Amino acid sequence: MSKDHWMRDLPSELRDLSIINLAIPGSHNSMTYGINSKSELSPDAETSIRRWHRFFPCFVRRWSKTQSSGTLEQLELGVRYFDLRIAQKDDKFYYCHGLFAMEIFEPLLEIRQFVDTHPEEVVILDLQHFYAMTVAHHQQLHKDLIQFFAHRLYSTVDGSLKDCTLNRCLEMQRSVVIIYRRCPIPLPLRFWPSFAWPTPWPNKASVKKLQSFLEDSLLSRQPQQGYVSQCLITPTGRYIAFRLFFTLKSTAKRVDKKLQPWIQEQIPGPFEPKDEPRVNVFLADFVSLKDGQFCDWVINLNTKLLEQLTGDRELESTESVEKQEAQG
Repeated sequence: MSKDHWMRDLPSELRDLSIINLAIPGSHNSMTYGINSKSELSPDAETSIRRWHRFFPCFVRRWSKTQSSGTLEQLELGVRYFDLRIAQKDDKFYYCHGLFAMEIFEPLLEIRQFVDTHPEEVVILDLQHFYAMTVAHHQQLHKDLIQFFAHRLYSTVDGSLKDCTLNRCLEMQRSVVIIYRRCPIPLPLRFWPSFAWPTPWPNKASVKKLQSFLEDSLLSRQPQQGYVSQCLITPTGRYIAFRLFFTLKSTAKRVDKKLQPWIQEQIPGPFEPKDEPRVNVFLADFVSLKDGQFCDWVINLNTKLLEQLTGDRELESTESVEKQEAQG
């Protein structure tokens, strides 16, 4: 079932909440589906990867690809948060994850076309890491992105992230949020800095340790911030060596299965500094597994939020009536 309009279809009560208070599916290293047999080593490739690639390039490809579905298919599955690593080569910008994928603006064109035809959806682009880039390259990329998305960008000039509701974005014709991390020069006002949307890296090779990390790190979230829960393990060299005939996709299936109960018990929504922090964006490898079940789990959390908001309003109404009766 296509979920290309899931934000539009949310009840008005939720469309009036900030996007940092909704549950949003995201894809980890979103553009690695573009890695193929012609892909060359990229600047972020570790020494062990370079060594293995010399003799077993197909093996390296298996562990470098974290997504098998294209940008449009991810959008149709419900993904609204894209995790991006960018490397420069010959003054051009490419996606990467150990190996080069495609030039960056090919998938971004699909995203731009999608938001233009789905004006009630909002897409978040998280430019996480940059490789082999000088100050001049960052300046050029800033200029290119601003020119490419133009009026669609919800920027720091438009208000805070807490003001960034789906209804307000529709009214202002804003449909893209760009987070630009680790920038060596002052960030243009059109982009959001890293601290506005923390994304703690688990760096765990077991699901049990991953879940503990997700629970503990969420406690550091502040009410005015977005937040990313990275629901994925980071294979070590030893982990991979003992799984030569496995793939990252088989690992992702196992992670999804074991994390499903934890994900489904979460509740998004606004919270006060004294309250326990709530979830926002969930990130996963191979979001298209089992017809996008991961995206379904995350999107359905918004139903729990609506039920809670409705319950809170009914409670307030009851308390108000009781107070009036007591006074009368």
